[in-house]
Amino acid sequence: MHIPFPHFDATYLIYAGAFGIFLGLVSFLLFLYHRIRWVIGALSKKQAVSMRLLASLRNLLLITVWISISGMVIFFGFFLRAYHVFNIEEPVAEVFTQSLPGAPNSKMSLVRFFCAHSRKTRYLFVKGDQWMIEGDILKWNSWLNFLGLHTRYRLTRLRGRYVSTEAEVHQPQTVYSLVEYEDDPLWRYLYQHGPQLPFVSTVYGNAAFQTSGENKRYLIYVGTSGFIVREKQEQQR
Repeated sequence: MHIPFPHFDATYLIYAGAFGIFLGLVSFLLFLYHRIRWVIGALSKKQAVSMRLLASLRNLLLITVWISISGMVIFFGFFLRAYHVFNIEEPVAEVFTQSLPGAPNSKMSLVRFFCAHSRKTRYLFVKGDQWMIEGDILKWNSWLNFLGLHTRYRLTRLRGRYVSTEAEVHQPQTVYSLVEYEDDPLWRYLYQHGPQLPFVSTVYGNAAFQTSGENKRYLIYVGTSGFIVREKQEQQR
């Protein structure tokens, strides 16, 4: 089972634009050096300067165009990087729900859970109208996201959920742990002191849920602000 994660690194555009500007500035300095030497020589020899002046203006225009295009490449690279960073959705798990017609009263579904990090698959019986994924989120300051540091996360539980509050209180519950150590010392410390740490925007718990009891496949992503669930359309064979 494979979860695709397309990625385009806009850093190459930034490097290319910066290198282009560097070449443009070097060319401009060389242009100034040669033009100053030529002007001094022309004035000392009292030669006509009209043709050389036109050539100089042409070269200066080409250098200016080159630097401008390189600057546009850098701007476009930063734009793509910002767009990618603040819209990135990292796939972290896959959930496949299958209805169990033999147990209609209990609203039970078979959930196949695949974790992208551990590459392990689990089969869980979930009671309720919906399945819900829970976890921990560490959100960095926005400028660190821009530099390429992505949101940290931990998937902790998968449980069943009822639409009705009354059913939540009186109907049987199912909850499964997705981690070996639920009371992780690091995350406990982050919850208590995370906002006071440098570079950390906030630390919080996050949950996302979708309908159970249907033969559907969902991909779970982590964005800059938490978990995202998207239905995965099966290809027709």
